[in-house]
Formats: sequence, structure tokens, C-alpha cells
Amino acid sequence: VRFFFFFLLLCSLVLQSDCTWGACYPPSNDLLLGRSRQLRTSSTCGLTGSEVYCTPYQLVGRRMKCCPCDSRNPDSQLAHTIQEVLSTTGPDRWWQSRKEVNPVTVELDLNNLFQLDNLVLSFKGPRPSTMIIEKTLDNGRTWEPALYLATDCERAFPGVPTSTPLTLEDKYCYTLPSTTVLQHNNANKTQLCHICSFLISRLSSALFASTLMSQSPKARRLKVNVSGMTGLRVRMTELGDVPRLPGRALSRFYALKEMRVMGSCMCHGHANRCLPETHNYPLSNSIQVNPQCDCQHNTAGMNCERCADLYNDLPWRPAEEGNTHTCQRCECNNHAQRCNFDPAVYEASGQRSGGVCEGCMHHTTGPKCDQCAPGYQPNPRSCICSTEGTLNGGQCDDSSGLCQCKANVEGPRCDRCKRGYYDLSESNPLGCTKCSCSADGSLSDVCDPVTGQCPCRPHFHGLTCEVCSEGYWKPFSSGRCEPCRCDPTRSYSDTCDQVTGQCRCRPGFGGRTCTECPKNTFGDPLIGCQPCLCDTEGTLPEVCDQQTGACLCRPGITGTRCDTCTRGRCDSFPACETCPSCFFSLDAQREKLSLALEALYPSIPSPGLPDLGKFGPRIRGLEDRLKVIQTSINLPPMTAEIPRELNIQIHNYDLSPLEKTPGLDSELDKLQSNMPTECLVYKIYSHDSSGEISIIKNAFDESTDAAKKVNASVDKVKESAANREETKDLENQVQPGNIRDLEKLNQSMASRPDLTPVAKQVCGSTRSKPCTPLQCDGTDLCPPAGTPACEKGTKCVGALPLSKTANADAKDVKDQLDKLNDKITDAVEKASFTSLSLTSRDELEDDLQEARDVVKELKDFLSDPSSNLTHIQDVSNWILKAKLPLNLATLKRKLDELKDLAAGLPDSTAVLEQAEPQLDKARKLLKEAQDAR
Repeated sequence: VRFFFFFLLLCSLVLQSDCTWGACYPPSNDLLLGRSRQLRTSSTCGLTGSEVYCTPYQLVGRRMKCCPCDSRNPDSQLAHTIQEVLSTTGPDRWWQSRKEVNPVTVELDLNNLFQLDNLVLSFKGPRPSTMIIEKTLDNGRTWEPALYLATDCERAFPGVPTSTPLTLEDKYCYTLPSTTVLQHNNANKTQLCHICSFLISRLSSALFASTLMSQSPKARRLKVNVSGMTGLRVRMTELGDVPRLPGRALSRFYALKEMRVMGSCMCHGHANRCLPETHNYPLSNSIQVNPQCDCQHNTAGMNCERCADLYNDLPWRPAEEGNTHTCQRCECNNHAQRCNFDPAVYEASGQRSGGVCEGCMHHTTGPKCDQCAPGYQPNPRSCICSTEGTLNGGQCDDSSGLCQCKANVEGPRCDRCKRGYYDLSESNPLGCTKCSCSADGSLSDVCDPVTGQCPCRPHFHGLTCEVCSEGYWKPFSSGRCEPCRCDPTRSYSDTCDQVTGQCRCRPGFGGRTCTECPKNTFGDPLIGCQPCLCDTEGTLPEVCDQQTGACLCRPGITGTRCDTCTRGRCDSFPACETCPSCFFSLDAQREKLSLALEALYPSIPSPGLPDLGKFGPRIRGLEDRLKVIQTSINLPPMTAEIPRELNIQIHNYDLSPLEKTPGLDSELDKLQSNMPTECLVYKIYSHDSSGEISIIKNAFDESTDAAKKVNASVDKVKESAANREETKDLENQVQPGNIRDLEKLNQSMASRPDLTPVAKQVCGSTRSKPCTPLQCDGTDLCPPAGTPACEKGTKCVGALPLSKTANADAKDVKDQLDKLNDKITDAVEKASFTSLSLTSRDELEDDLQEARDVVKELKDFLSDPSSNLTHIQDVSNWILKAKLPLNLATLKRKLDELKDLAAGLPDSTAVLEQAEPQLDKARKLLKEAQDAR
């Protein structure tokens, strides 16, 4: 919990970009980008030739794979130079050291002072067991450890504490998880890299955040002086453990897939962004973080490490939370452009002012340029009104000398804007413009009277505080900026869109914070995303639900795939335009007719019952009208006249008898039985009943006609029954044939197609029984994955086993060729040595022959009777004066060379033995000659 709290505290401080009320800091970015030439390492594989590395790739099956590394051409796919660790190099690229080289360093030279926020290392392969992260403040002349990491801190770094440090001066060692545990629990190498990345990032942030917790000024100054760096070095001092496979030797090396050095320019809390350098070097446009700070608070310098030239009235201090320590302007009465801070003047003034003006102009002098220089007198007093802020162009009142200010201007000289106004201008008739601070992002509606900068709330910036700071966004319905919360490993950066909050996701991830599947897919991105099975023309922008995959249809669209128009939409998909208003009135009438028919169906007699009288034609007429209405509703209306005419016909047609007389036959019989009685009563009470009788008679005639028409409908019902019987007969005739065809198809599927022969040819299946759709499901058709290839001496069947065997044979041939190449190299070296020995032998023989010639000449000279003693003495002196090497080591080396050459010469013993008699004879002759003289 403490680490997490420290991490959140550091993030909130680094992302603070408002310089108005306290310290501000530039946003963090990758210091490596654009500085690949300044990144180097002490070891890289394949620089002098191709090297082969063997690593495990399936711990459960205890298998390994071997890959070459050849970095002689940095652009090759087999090259693994240190420049491959940049986050922009793309997938399947990494740096790799030589095998069994220890220790190995990775060093980044920044050449300027930068602020380090965190370090992310993504390892590929075995992770180091011990590491030291170091930094330098003097461009690499001296290095100091910033963090120790080891699986066993007490063994690797004895004496270095493992408790959480309180200051950056304290040494600290963090205990890493055992590489053996990680290898057993994480067969996936990528997951191992992510674990290491999070660990170092969290430790770095916690280390620098711990100092910020101190409230003393000394601790804050320590943070400023120590947390900066001009270079970073990672020393990997112990290789990680690798699994032991029986009979196989796995390679041990260091490898980095990605390295990110997150930081910003070092500004001591006086800047919220970094400026590009004024002189651009090649490739400088790709540098993401420049060393020059955009200094505020009247500070200057590359790192805002001093006050500006005319703002040295107080000593320079780094900004703190809640106190900007803004440099104050020296009071030089507009007669100087520079001043310096004098500690003695500062102490004498009670620590209120220490600025001393330099280079007073306009014939002035004094610490504040407030005195005339010797030989000069003050000028007559003139109007000091500002021309921008007065109504009459800088003229003052002749008698009082007061200035007449514009509406939005104030001050004795009319030289400053009123509260809530800014930008004093001569062209503005009111003098100043009203501040337009954002109600959501600013602390008040009063802005800076010169620049118009509004005091922004935390996480807001801009002139009017209407824009969220980097790493934040403003929801539409919210009045404050909220963190982007982009996933650090699934997104390119922590910045997002200011309006939508959408983060820039890496490939394979989506959602606002890059924690979900990409658009048009659903599922868990760590397991695998599946595509949405939807018609995108009929879906919302989200396409489908990120969890279930259910399609999200647009209004007016329905269906599982969102590819069908809903009822009330008369156009075709995907337009699905809303039907005109007449559609809904016709649809309501259709529903009303359907309900009326449903109420009428029980009263229709079955064949053999009494007829329905005159209601049969009315019912058929209603059915025909209903069909017409349904047809007009189901299809898009071509014109407005047809629905209008049908609507008029429906309204003219009276349905009240159908609704009020459900039992027509019983009512008619009752009326006929009561008619004589009613006629008699009527005759009694009426003078003239001829009209009423005529009416009743007509009603009777109408009832009789209706009954006849109902009876006529019985024939239609009988015809329908006959058609139904005929249909059943046809069904009985066709159904047996269909059943027989299905039985034949089942029998055919039981015997063919037989996949067993094909499986033998493809994957070397050992199945002997037929495999048809009804006999097997195909799971045991081929050997399971991981089955060893064909053994030598056995017959190999199937394309897949043959390919595996061929691949293994190719690897064996490659190994044999490598061994043969080594033997050829040794033979060439031996041949070269033999040639050298032969050459040396020939040279020695020439020297011996030359020595023989000299001896012969010497003998001839000595035996020459004409030689005199003086001549002999001269020759002897010349020989004695010959200089030989006086160095003992040189003489020994020459002697060893002569011994080696002599050892390679043929045996001369036999020759000497043959010459021995002749030498004795020569000696005798020489003695006789000497005696004769």
C-alpha cells in the first residue's frame, strides 16, 4: 500500500503543469527516442560472425529452439544491436549480448541535465539475477548507484539495506522474484517481460517519490540536486538461471526487448514544457524530450537555474508546492537592463531586497540608478502619462499634472489595466480587454493584466484555462478534467484525446483506456479477441457488446446481425426510412379488422349446419378488403391516393352489425316467431299499419336473402375440405419416397467417405478401421501433437512425419557442415604453419650454405701462402667487432627459433659420419702444411 501511495503521489506531482500557484513540471516522455546513437553497450552478439543461441520454448515438453545472431549488418533480421530496444523499432526486434559474458552494461549519454521519472526494462529470455542502476551528474566521469536489484540481496550486495529508503542518498536493494519460480509459473516469455517492466518502473517511482514526502527545505533541495542526471547506466552483473534439459546445453545471455527511459528536462519546478534547441543537429527532429526549459517565474538558463538579468532582487530558489519563489525585478528606474544579487545588501535590508543595478544608462548612477552621474543635472519634469492608457495620447492636465485614463485603465500614469482586464493597447478605445477565463478551468475571473493568463485549476492550462493538461481529458457532462488512465503496457503513452478521452492503443487492444478488445471485436484481449458477427451498416459505432458480442443495432434496425428493418420502416435495408403517417392509420385499421374476424370465426357454421343467411358475402367482402389493406401495408406505398381511397372505404363500411349480433341465426328465428304478435299489436294501436307491415316484410325478405347467401358459402367450405384431403393424399404419396432416400443417405454416410487412407498419407495415421462421418469424429485420426518424429531405420509414412524427419535431417546436415567447416579451418591453419616451417627451413639452409662458403673462403685465406699476418689480423678484428644482440630475452628467443627450425631439419648424423674420415684427412694435410711453413 505504501508503494502504491508513493507512486500515485509522484504521478500527481509530475503531471502538475500549472505554474501559477506553485511548482510545475514538464510532461514525461521517452528520453531514448531520437538518441539512439547515444545508447551503447559493452557486449552485442554476432559483431564478428554468426553465433547460435539455444533457448527453451516449451518448458512442459522440455524442448528448445536454436536461432542465429549476426549483427555485422545492423539492418539484417538476424541482427540484435542495442538500437533495437527503442519502443519505435517494432515487433520481433531486441538486443542480445554474447553468450556467457558477464558483467554487461547498457549506457545512455544524455549530455544535458534531465529529470528521471521511471525506467522500464522488458527482458526477452532469462532475466538477470542481479542488476545495478546507476546515474551520473558529470557526463560519465563518475557514477553512483541509484538502485540495486537482486534475487538474493544479502548474497549479491552484502551491507546494502532492503528496507524502503527515506532519502535518495540511502542505498537500497529490492528483492526480485526468483527466475526459477517465474520460469515454472510463466511459460509465456512475454508475461515474464511484463513482470520485469512493472517492477523496475514501480521501484524507480517509489525511490524518487520517497524524498518528496519530506517537508523540510533541505530534503526538497536534495531532491532537486540529486534526482537529475546527465547519463544512465544499467549494469547486469549476474546471468539468470536457465532450465536444465537432459543432454542439452541451453545458452545464457542478456536480452532486452524494449527499454524506455521516461523523464523530462530538469527545470527545478519553474517550467511546464521543454523547448527545442535553437541549433538542430541531424535527426534532432525525432527527439521527444529536449533539454531547454520554457522558463517561467522570471527565471532563465537551460534548466531555469538562475534568475533573469533584471530579476535578481531576491536569491534564486527552486519552486515548491504552493510557493513559486518567483524572481523579483530590480528597481532600476528604467535606467538599466541588468542587475546582480548582492548577499551583503540583502542582509542589510532585512532580507527584503538584494538587487544591485549594473550598467546604468542615461547618465545615471547608484545601486538603483537613482542618481545623476557627476556633471549632469535632472531634466525638467515632463508628463509621465502612458500613451496607450490615456484619452489624449499621453497628455496630462497642465495645472494638476494628472493623467486622464481610459475606461478600463488605472494608475497614476494610466499604465496598467483594471482588475479583470488585460492587454493595454493604444488602439483599444477602452484601453484594455476584459478577461475571458473559463468558468470550469479557472480559479477566478481575474487574469494576468499583461498576458491575459487566467489562474487555472489543477490539470487545466491555456490562456483561458479551457484546455486540460496532458494526461487528462474533460468529459462532456463534467466540469473538471479527469485522468486519461491509459493502460501503461497496452497504450503508446499516457495522453488521450481531450474531447473523447480515447487513448492511443497498441495493436491488439481497444476501448477508451486500451484495456478491451479493438473495435468490431469482443472478448478478453489477454486470451484472444473474436470478431463481431454483425452488419456494420446497421450497428452503432460500438458494433457489438465488448463482453458478449451481441450486436448493437441502430434505431429502426433489428435482427441478430442488425440486418433487418423493424416494423414501421418502409424502405429497404440499410436505409430503413420511417413509413408515412398513413401507414400507421392503415395498420391500426388492419388490426381492428383482424380482431373483428377473430370474433366472427366461432359463429361461422361448419358443413352440414344451417346457412348464415346474408352475412356470407359481407364476410368475404371484408376478407378481400383485409387482403388489400395488408398488401398495401407490407409493401412501400407507391402513391398517396391508394391508401387514401382504402381509408375512405373502410370508414364508409359499417361494422356495427358484426359487433352487435354475434348470433345471427337465433336472432332471425326469434324475429320470425314474434312477427305475428307484433303485427297484431301494431294493428290495434295504429290507424294505418300498411307502411310498418311493408317495412317488416322488406326486412323479412332481406333476412331470407341473407340466409340463402350464407347457405351458398357452404359449397366453398366443402371445396376447401376437398382440397385439404387431396393435399394429405399427395403427402402420403411423397413421404415414403423421402424416407427411403434418407435411409440410403445414412447408409452411404456409414461407408463413405473413408478418411483413413488420406490421414495415412497426410499425417502418418496408424488407424486401421475406416473413419466415416457416422463412425468417428476425427479426433483420433492423426497422432496427437508432440508425438516424436520417425526414428532412424524405420519406415516413415505421411507427409507431415516426412517433413519433420527432413527438417531434423537438415539440422543434422547443418551441424555436420559446421563441424566440417571447423576442420577445414584447422587444416588451413596447419597448412599455413607447415608452409612457414618449410620457408624457414629453406632460409636456414641458405644461411648454412653461406656459412660454409665463408668457412671455405676463410680456410683458403689462411692456407694461401701469400697471406701475411697483418691482413689476417685485420680480418680477425672485423669479426670480433661484429655486434650481436645484448638483450638476454632477444638471444633466448633467437635461440628457441633456431632450435625449432633445427628440429624440423632432417637428421644430419649420417652425413657427418660419412664426412668424418675426410675431415681427419683434411686435418692431417693442414698440419703437414703448417709444419712445412
